[in-house]
Amino acid sequence: MGMDTAEWLAVKLYMQTQVLSGFIYSPSEDRLLDILGGLSVRRPQSRGRFLELSDVTIQHADGREEKLPAAYVNKATVHLAATSTANSGRGLGAKLGPKPYPFVEKSPVPVRLLTAAYAVTGSLHRGNYQRAWHVLEERPMFLPLTNGEICALANGTRWKVPFVAVNKEHVLSLQEEETSPLSPPELRE
Repeated sequence: MGMDTAEWLAVKLYMQTQVLSGFIYSPSEDRLLDILGGLSVRRPQSRGRFLELSDVTIQHADGREEKLPAAYVNKATVHLAATSTANSGRGLGAKLGPKPYPFVEKSPVPVRLLTAAYAVTGSLHRGNYQRAWHVLEERPMFLPLTNGEICALANGTRWKVPFVAVNKEHVLSLQEEETSPLSPPELRE
């Protein structure tokens, strides 16, 4: 490939009718969310509407597979984008020790969401003052989840992924899962 291999990030892109596996170029300072959201600091060309994927394997819903040297994927058509390691999507949050500004400490809340093609569960990380819907309403196009499980609605295929970015434009519904056995406030005395 000619470039430092540490800068190639293995990703799976979950589309309406197929799953694409391959590699995207990722400067070490960029998070997968930055690349997907067009916020890449080091590569202005990453700010466009298309994602360049190399060494591509396409899995079709019917089980067929095909391989391509490269593909350009419209970011808006991606339902989900997952990485095979948790820290590869996280940027500063993955680094040990004190975090430089603008790092914001976040806490996880379990969520379940639905797109037209996938059911996804995972942990949504939000500021302590936020609810899940606050994060949904924020500007970035993709919603980050950790400890994800993806289920294809068409054939029931399941994937466990440490990190998945969900395209908010494809989210039909999202719900926070119960984190404790406490009853709703209106039922407590």
